[in-house]
Amino acid sequence: MRHLARSFAASLLIAALLTPASHAQPFPQSERQKAEEARKKVEEKTTDEAYKATLKHTQGVKKTLDPWGNLRAPSAGSNK
Repeated sequence: MRHLARSFAASLLIAALLTPASHAQPFPQSERQKAEEARKKVEEKTTDEAYKATLKHTQGVKKTLDPWGNLRAPSAGSNK
């Protein structure tokens, strides 16, 4: 009887250890999932291209910004 109990316990342990491995296998993607992934890649690519174009366009602009400049009182010695 002990031999039967041990073999049953061992088979339960093996089954428990092998069960998570079957959940790790990915399911094949459906056509809708493939289309959604392709759409996301295209959207990401266009966003990156727009970002790079904006950076390229604004690299030449070297303007010192003073957001509080029009709120300051003119100093006595400056001629603007």
